[in-house]
Amino acid sequence: MEIEDKLRILKSLDTKSLITKIRQYEDELQKTLTEEADFKAQNRDYLGSGDCQKVKEILATLAIQAPETNEAGKKMTIADKETWLQKQRTENQELSGAIAKQRQVSFLIGDHQIKVEMARRRLAGATAVLVLKTAQINFLAGSE
Repeated sequence: MEIEDKLRILKSLDTKSLITKIRQYEDELQKTLTEEADFKAQNRDYLGSGDCQKVKEILATLAIQAPETNEAGKKMTIADKETWLQKQRTENQELSGAIAKQRQVSFLIGDHQIKVEMARRRLAGATAVLVLKTAQINFLAGSE
């Protein structure tokens, strides 16, 4: 292969723009990771599987405030108190609001995780293309 042919092929590989894209994808990944971390830090009281910390705090406060007697005037059993607390999940505005906020935060974290994964995939794809082009350059450098 003639040197002019090799130069033409090397120029057509356009590695400069690929490296620029890789840097851009690295920046995007860093930005999405930072946004996810910031969001989690801002909403840490609403994170977790099951009841989040905020919901647990409200439930603990409500458990202390539970009535001593039921509608029939009898002393409430542990089961009665549990039923009463379950009812509070819909009747108590603060508790139902915290539960709704936890669901919203969970959904938005999922959205952040999707964005991070997409940024990772773009970067991995561009890196794979660079590896291929590097192999092509090495092949051209070795061929005579």
